[in-house]
Amino acid sequence: MFKNFIFLLTFPVITFAQKTVGFKMSDSTDIFVEYGDGNILKKANDLIENADSQAFLADFHKKYPNTFDKDIRYVQLISANVDDWEMKLYDERKSQLAFLKNYLNFPKLNPEFQSLVEANIRWNYWHLLLAYSIIRSNNDSKLTRVVSLPTVMTEELDPAKVYDEKLMMVESYRNFLPYFVTYFNSLEQKFIKYSDQLKAISDKGNLAQKYLKGQVLDYTLTKLIYDNCGKLTASSAKFWISQIISNDYRSLLLNHCKESLNKKEEVAKKKEDSKDKLSLGTSDYPVLMSIDGKQFNFAKYKGKVVYVDFWASWCGPCRAEFPFSKKLHDGMSEKQKKNMVFLYVSIDEDPNNWKGAIESLKLDNGDHGISEGGWASGVCQKYKINSIPRYMIIDKNGTIVRPDAPRPSSPETLDLLLKLME
Repeated sequence: MFKNFIFLLTFPVITFAQKTVGFKMSDSTDIFVEYGDGNILKKANDLIENADSQAFLADFHKKYPNTFDKDIRYVQLISANVDDWEMKLYDERKSQLAFLKNYLNFPKLNPEFQSLVEANIRWNYWHLLLAYSIIRSNNDSKLTRVVSLPTVMTEELDPAKVYDEKLMMVESYRNFLPYFVTYFNSLEQKFIKYSDQLKAISDKGNLAQKYLKGQVLDYTLTKLIYDNCGKLTASSAKFWISQIISNDYRSLLLNHCKESLNKKEEVAKKKEDSKDKLSLGTSDYPVLMSIDGKQFNFAKYKGKVVYVDFWASWCGPCRAEFPFSKKLHDGMSEKQKKNMVFLYVSIDEDPNNWKGAIESLKLDNGDHGISEGGWASGVCQKYKINSIPRYMIIDKNGTIVRPDAPRPSSPETLDLLLKLME
C-alpha cells in the first residue's frame, strides 16, 4: 500500500521523465516496483522528483528518446548484425555518459542522482548486449544452439562482480539480471539449447544462487519463476519458491502460478492414489518404484541399516551432497557395506528425468526408488517433507530412528550409521 501511495504521489511530477533513463515506476512487468523494497523505491523517487533532476531528464529524453524503451530495442536487435549492434550500444553509452558529464547544470545535480543516471546508462549496455543473444535464440526455434557473443564483447563482465544490492534501484540493472543468468548458464552449457525446460530453469536458478544473494537473488529467482510457471512441475516450482526469502515475492508467485500448480498437483495426487491401491499389503511404508518398474518399500531392507536420501533431478543442493554420500559409502569396509543400504528416493514427477539424472550423475553407490508426484507424492505426505534434500535413517528392525537425519556432509553422519550396525 505504501509503495502505491508513493507512486501516486510522484506520478504527476515524473511521468515524462520516467520515459528517459529507466524510471518507469508504473511498468507492470517490473515486479520490483510492486513487491520490492519500499525504501529503495522511495529513495529513487526522491532523487527523480527533484526539479534539477526533472530538467536533466527532460533534456536527456529529447536527445535519446528510445534508448531505454525495451519494446523498441528488442525489435531493433532482431534485424541487427552482432558487431553493428555492439558498436551501436558502445557509441550510445559513450555519448550518454558524455552528455551527463558535460551537462550545463551538472554541478547542481544531486551526486546520488548522477550515480543513478550513470548506472542506468552502463547497465543498459550490458542488458541490451546479452538480450541480443537470448532474444534472437528464442526467436528462432530452428536453432539448436544459443547465439553466443564474441568473447571480446563479454570479457569485461565478470559474473563474480555482478552482485550489488545498491543497484536494485536501477531499472537497467533489474532488466539485465534475467539475461545475465540465462546467458552465463548457456555459456556453462556450451550454448547448447535445452530439450528439458525443467532442467533449464533449475540450472538457471542454481547459477543465480552461485553469483547472487539477498534482494538481488530474490528478485532474479522471482522473475525466473514468474515468467516460467507453465514450464515448471508443481514440486520444482514449490522448491524454488521456498528458496526466496521475501514473503511478498513468495505470495506473488503462489498467486501467479496458482492455477498451473493446482492442476499439476491434482494430476500427481491421482497418480499416487492409483499407485497406492496396488498390492503391497497394509504396510506403513509408502509405495516406491524401482528403476526396472517393480514396486517395493522400506520393508525390503529389514535386517540392514538404511540411509534414505530424498531428492529430485532438478534440486541443486541435493546434487551437491552426492559426492559426500559416495565418500561415506567408499570409506566403509566390505562387511559394513553388506549391512548398510544407501537408498536414493526421488520425488520427480517425470521418471525419465529421474533415470537420466541417475545415469549422468553416476549414482552407483546405492539403491534407487521413485515416489512420483512431487510434493504430493506418498513419501512427502507420509513423512511431511516440504524441502529437499532430506535424509532419514532406518535401523535393522525397520524402525525410523532419525526421520530428519544429518546430511552426508555432516561429520556426525558416519558415526550414527556405524553405531546402528553394531
